[in-house]
Amino acid sequence: MQSLDSKDFLNQPQKRTWIDTDITIDHYNGLIPCDVDDGYALGVLFRSQEVDIVGLSSTLGNSEDIEVTTEIATQFTAKFGPTSLTVSKGSSVFYSDAEGKELPEAVKNLAQELKQGPLTILAIGALTNIALLIKHFPELVDNIQEVVCVAGRRNTEQHFVASKRQLRPFRDLNFEVDETAFNVVLNSEVQLTLIPFEVCDDIWIDFHELRKMRNGSSLAEYLEKESRIWALEWATLFGSSKGFIPFDMVAAAYVVNPEWFTVKQWHVQVQSGPSDTKKGETKEYLVCNEQLDMGRLVNYAVEISPSAEPELFKRLTQQDISSFILGLSHVNIIVEDVDGAAEYYHKVLGFERAIDDQGQKMDYRNVSMAEFNQDAGLADQDVELDVLFLKHPYASIYLELMRYHKPIGQSEIPPQPRTYDLGGPRHIALEVSNCTAVFRYLKQQEGVAMIDPSDDYHPEKLDGFPISFFYWIDKYGVQWEMEEGRRVGVARGIM
Repeated sequence: MQSLDSKDFLNQPQKRTWIDTDITIDHYNGLIPCDVDDGYALGVLFRSQEVDIVGLSSTLGNSEDIEVTTEIATQFTAKFGPTSLTVSKGSSVFYSDAEGKELPEAVKNLAQELKQGPLTILAIGALTNIALLIKHFPELVDNIQEVVCVAGRRNTEQHFVASKRQLRPFRDLNFEVDETAFNVVLNSEVQLTLIPFEVCDDIWIDFHELRKMRNGSSLAEYLEKESRIWALEWATLFGSSKGFIPFDMVAAAYVVNPEWFTVKQWHVQVQSGPSDTKKGETKEYLVCNEQLDMGRLVNYAVEISPSAEPELFKRLTQQDISSFILGLSHVNIIVEDVDGAAEYYHKVLGFERAIDDQGQKMDYRNVSMAEFNQDAGLADQDVELDVLFLKHPYASIYLELMRYHKPIGQSEIPPQPRTYDLGGPRHIALEVSNCTAVFRYLKQQEGVAMIDPSDDYHPEKLDGFPISFFYWIDKYGVQWEMEEGRRVGVARGIM
């Protein structure tokens, strides 16, 4: 199994991931608290460098009101997610009722991301949005590398019971809440991975772990606070002395590192049988086992490694700023002419003009953008500049050449500092996974000065680019940029 304690995983390309969630943490259906496990799933993914979260959408499931899941997803992402990540509103109705209605924003935006390249979908709610995408964009199905969801059981006699005192088993919610949508996915060519109750049952969050989370990160403190009533609900209604199962977090763990899991490729069928949740009724069950010889093949998880749980909680609770640093983004150099400087650095060091992961030249002329001014600490000034990126073909280091047309700075290079004099490059840029979280962390540190000392200074997403950044100066006079979204760090190996 790949060790996440080593740095080997940094040499692997990030997994482009879309999250479709019915998150309802901190919400009540009447007097009954709603599930909290989506919060744990999102929290793990937000703090995992193995994934590149390209989108997040709301869906039905824990709530039948799309406004509820959309609002909570938006609030949670704003608190703990990447600065550039936005939430797309999913379908307000289940699949059978969506005929004739305008396609939801979630489906359109997911389609746009699939056009950019293959991705994995973590489906932790109704599969309505995914089924609608399959129906309306069949040409994009091949770019869905995998759909991972919490669903399935070995047979119709297997019931989802967490303790002996639980009178009524849990529903196979992500399957049962919109069976029609699930069947659309089953009948497609999409690779499907099922994380069933039996595997989720191996990971519990007990009261002892909740107490430890109080002294963890702000994310862990929030999850602990919102989980207290949920843990009491399990203790009262289900007689659970172990706490509760964070189902969706287990599915998120599979997205982070499939090698944590033992997975079988078995046939899956939808079978009818006596309902285990409504007495005297019949219902459909999603059944997957090695005896079946008909139905499509899916990946069915049967075991999770004991090493997964401590790593997941480490990610949720760690306060270390290192969890947000992804790699060296670039070295910035101010020049009088970006084209002349590009020729110079090509001649003396072999740097070449860079292209991004979409095949576009990283060459931006006459840039004038209010968001850039804000992030660069020039909010009240008239700014216009040229930006040209170079990349070394072997060292994979990027140079960011900048020529300012406005404002005009010093026209002469200052005297060269001696080797042992304090000072450094104009700025050194580090690629980070969560610009806002890093900004808040650094604001609290001694010896850190933001480039703009005003209370209004904060990172903003650039208009038309998935990028946000901010500048700060350390106690030795080195100016740093913390940048999210460009994804050019050497650890990624992106062209």
